[in-house]
Amino acid sequence: MPKALIRRYLPSPDKIRAQKSLGFLRHRLGDPSVWHLNRRSASLAMFWGLFFAFMPMPFQMVPATLTALALRINLPMVLVLTWLTNPITILPCMYVAYAMGSLILGVPKLSWSDMDGLFSAMMSLESSSTASSANAPLKPFLVGTIVMGVGLGSLGYLGMQVYWRWHVAKQWQARSARRALTQRT
Repeated sequence: MPKALIRRYLPSPDKIRAQKSLGFLRHRLGDPSVWHLNRRSASLAMFWGLFFAFMPMPFQMVPATLTALALRINLPMVLVLTWLTNPITILPCMYVAYAMGSLILGVPKLSWSDMDGLFSAMMSLESSSTASSANAPLKPFLVGTIVMGVGLGSLGYLGMQVYWRWHVAKQWQARSARRALTQRT
C-alpha cells in the first residue's frame, strides 16, 4: 500500500487537534483511527464512500464525513470516493441509476433526450401528489441510486478485502523468499 505517500500529504492528528477553528469536531478529527489505513478502515471507507457518491443529495461530503467519524474509518478515503460523482460524471451516473431503477420497478425507461423530466423533478421542491407527471421518473431514479450505492459500495468493500489479503500474501511471500536467500548465504 502506498501508505508513505499518503501520510506525507496528510496532517498529523496532533496538528488537527491544535486547530481551534474546527470547534467541537477537532477532537473527533484528531482521532488517529480516522486517519489510519488498515484493512477494516479501508474496506468500510470504500463502502461508505461509494454509497454516498450515489446518494442524490447536495453536499454528500457532510454525511460521509459524519459517518466516517462515527464509525472511525479512514476519512480521506471516504471523502475522495464521494467525488466519484462529480460535475463531469453526475449526468451519466444519474441516467444509469434511473435506468437501473426503472428496470427493477418494471416501468418504461425514458430516453436520454427525455430526461429533462427527471432533472426538473429533482430540482423542484413540489410534492409528488401535486406534480405527479414531473415526478414520474423520480421513483425509479431513487430506487436506482440506492441500489447502485449499496451494490457498488458492497463490491468496493469486497474488492478492498480481496486486494488487501492479496497484497499481504504477496508481501509475506517476498519476505520468506528474502529469508530463504539470506539463509543460503
